[in-house]
Amino acid sequence: MPQVTLVPTGQSFVAEPGESVLAAALRAGLNLPHSCKGGHCASCRARILHGRFDYPTGRPPGITEDEARDGYALLCQVRALTDLSVETREVRPAPDVEVKSLPCRIERMDRVADDVMAVFLRLPAVEEIHYRPGQYLDVMLSGGRRRSFSIASAPADGRLIELHVRRASQSGFTGQLFDSMREGTLLRIEGPLGQFWFRAESPRPPLFVGGGTGYAPLRAMLRQLVAAGDRRPVTLYWGARAVADLYEHAWLTELARQRPGFSYRPVLSGPPADESAPWPGRRGLVHAAVLADHADLSGFDVYASGPPAMIEAIRAGFLRHGLPRDQLFFDSFDYAPDTLAQLQGTVTPGAQ
Repeated sequence: MPQVTLVPTGQSFVAEPGESVLAAALRAGLNLPHSCKGGHCASCRARILHGRFDYPTGRPPGITEDEARDGYALLCQVRALTDLSVETREVRPAPDVEVKSLPCRIERMDRVADDVMAVFLRLPAVEEIHYRPGQYLDVMLSGGRRRSFSIASAPADGRLIELHVRRASQSGFTGQLFDSMREGTLLRIEGPLGQFWFRAESPRPPLFVGGGTGYAPLRAMLRQLVAAGDRRPVTLYWGARAVADLYEHAWLTELARQRPGFSYRPVLSGPPADESAPWPGRRGLVHAAVLADHADLSGFDVYASGPPAMIEAIRAGFLRHGLPRDQLFFDSFDYAPDTLAQLQGTVTPGAQ
């Protein structure tokens, strides 16, 4: 089986046949930079210095032809054909964070929108998870499958872990969550995971940009800042299709009135649903609203989370507006590969 060696750390691991390089690294306990795992967000982009590899389904959308020509690849998609030497960013977990695999119980479920459920998880009394606001956890399913969900609560909120889960299927995990799971259901989770967390040491004001349930990790960051009494200027742009999808609109509006320096800017992308009660706010794409407000983004740290198309537009447009690459932090919310296959009609409904 091919061996993968990381440069410059010298760490190595074995990739099994048909296994992506990222999956092999995670199995070996190496938390390489990654986010969507679907080939869109480019968080796992790395340069292949030596060796042969391929993409089973062709070059993914998150890597350009020029990048591929220069030897770059997306580790979540490439399969090693020979031993590989891979130049990647430092393997660095969030400070003071230990990844754990633990049982938990659904304490409560609140339907906050038609297709969004707030799920509150309780860990065993003798266990706890230390995480940075913005990180996510995986719900472990049968057959080695996982479902990733950002943590929507802040450490300051207490022991319950809150997730905002959008329904992505009828028969898979999220479908079961909406239709048949009840309070008290036992789950197994692994986390915290990911490199998307708030960099409190930065002197620059943050711009939060969320699309749909991409609001969840930004909510965790915001709630932690509020709980800590942090008064730095913060602007939150939240994009959704309809008013009903802005499921914490009232709280955010009130917070903007009460907290000096906090600005809340919701943006709706869907058509007007009720002309008798027109939306008084902005319409369009949320990333376009940010660009309309800020001709120069060089003085900000941008935290963006949401669907792949939004993240791709931000990566392209914000850099052209002066945002240095190392001041952009993002988390792309993509479907798990088997869920995406089901939505595209390539697997049977019971396979998820």
